[in-house]
Amino acid sequence: MNDRERLVRDCVEELEQDMELLAITGVEDKLQEDVGLVIESLRNAGIQVWMLTGDKIETATCIAISAGFKSRTQPIVEMRDMTDREEARRALQEYSKHAANCILMIDGQTLDLIMTNKQLEQLFFQEATRSPSVCVCRCSPTQKALIT
Repeated sequence: MNDRERLVRDCVEELEQDMELLAITGVEDKLQEDVGLVIESLRNAGIQVWMLTGDKIETATCIAISAGFKSRTQPIVEMRDMTDREEARRALQEYSKHAANCILMIDGQTLDLIMTNKQLEQLFFQEATRSPSVCVCRCSPTQKALIT
């Protein structure tokens, strides 16, 4: 990595030949004023908060953290990309050991799998309602209706 700065500059110059800059964009959605405070107050009062969003799980995790869905010490347990009912059952049973202290993040695909089986659905709601907060990501409008 000798003379790295010059090598990077040379590489950039080689790649950027005959290019035309069309646009640069940056987006940061700000939470509405006091949303974080309200959510934190609800949680401190023992009220469970659920977030249903179409965002991908990584974006939803960032929002959940900035909105106060979790304390610094609470881990987030993810259930995502599941296609096997037995896998979902095992994940829910494992989650049940920590549900009272963990934030549950579940994606729409896994939720669909769970909601197509009455026993899994019951297990999901039994454990999810023990969690301080739940976030359903990549959630369709139909799924939002089912959850609410």
